[in-house]
Amino acid sequence: MFIPRPVNLLDFVVSIASAIDHIDARIANHHKRVAYIANQIARELGAPQKTQYDLVIAGLLHDIGVLSLHERNHLLEFDDSSDNNRHCEASYQLLNKFRYFSDVSTIIRHHHTEHHHRCGMEPPVPMESVLLFLADRIDVLIDKDQPILEQVDRIVAAVARNSGSKFDPDQVDAFTELAWRESFWLDVMSPTLEQILVSNCRNYSVELDNDDLLDFAELLAHVIDFRCHFTATHSSGVATAASVLANLMGFSETECQKVKVAGYLHDVGKLAIPIEILEKNAGLNSAEFRVIKSHAYYTYRILEPLQGLEEIRTWAAMHHERLDGNGYPGRCTALTIPLGARIIAAADVFTALLETRPYRAALGKAEVRSKLADMAHRNILDRKVVAVLLSNFDSIDAYRIHAQHAAHREYVLFRVSIGLPIPGQQARPTKPFGLSLQPAW
Repeated sequence: MFIPRPVNLLDFVVSIASAIDHIDARIANHHKRVAYIANQIARELGAPQKTQYDLVIAGLLHDIGVLSLHERNHLLEFDDSSDNNRHCEASYQLLNKFRYFSDVSTIIRHHHTEHHHRCGMEPPVPMESVLLFLADRIDVLIDKDQPILEQVDRIVAAVARNSGSKFDPDQVDAFTELAWRESFWLDVMSPTLEQILVSNCRNYSVELDNDDLLDFAELLAHVIDFRCHFTATHSSGVATAASVLANLMGFSETECQKVKVAGYLHDVGKLAIPIEILEKNAGLNSAEFRVIKSHAYYTYRILEPLQGLEEIRTWAAMHHERLDGNGYPGRCTALTIPLGARIIAAADVFTALLETRPYRAALGKAEVRSKLADMAHRNILDRKVVAVLLSNFDSIDAYRIHAQHAAHREYVLFRVSIGLPIPGQQARPTKPFGLSLQPAW
């Protein structure tokens, strides 16, 4: 066992939703509110406990496939007439391979299907999808700057006008019953909504064992990396290179598994970073670069509530700390950076140098070796870790290439499934980052 006890899936998903909602102030707590509203309507309808739980998970993850702020802006309009199928399909394709998300991903796949379009569709659209759509639209109707109880009549009226067309009449009736309870709306807008959600699901939860956690970590790596074609396979490369490197440094099989999970999760904090910044071709300004740097902090915060993952969390979140104290986000020094984090840091730099980025082309092996050696010499990366990496460079690189080729196949299938072209390799830009803003690698 590399985790002392199973990890609660709901705790993990709530943390992910918190990160997604951080991208834009206009959607703060959106996913949690949708999850709560859907759960409460399902409960009012007498739905089975599993259905109520699935709707919470679906609500927390329903927009995980949104790939840009432009796309998200359309989703904030109640009568959005744009084609929403792409982000629904993207969410489905990202989630459906995880065994605990089989039903959830199908709900999410159709969560912008209106009630009157549902009839006659093959395969049949789950009623849970229509319910999730209703919950999503209810939240869009809420004016977050006005007292919630003063909005009830307006929201109920807007929903009622669309009963039988956009929304299922039985679900609208259940919502209307809920809407006259002040406690429902006060819960929706409560600062403790996260605890309320978890409490509502206390009688039905899923716990992840070691294999589940590894599968879920890989899923999250795809969710993170597939948002930007420059890093579409990055976390898979880091996870594999780090686990091989850990093995060469004498880590046990259990420890190597933990390193691999940390490698998959090291950039999970990028869920809180707008895609427009991640994929920007021009040089970043100082404000944008500070936003990019915050991803390591959010990696820590996303993993913080998960008991049993303390060591994995530390290794993942400290991948940009440097032995000389000039890393981030904690400005840690050699005295406080554990070996697992040093391995992830070296694997991250190693993998990144061999990848094309918006500001440069992939480097050749000789140049990568030189840069790694220089970073070790300047006490940025751990000298012993880098020495093992350089001594086994070709074999570690072979494992990395194999892992990234497999991830690239998944990425291609993902893009094709949602009707997007496969990006070609970007040429080296004529104006790279300024020195003050260019990453160390």
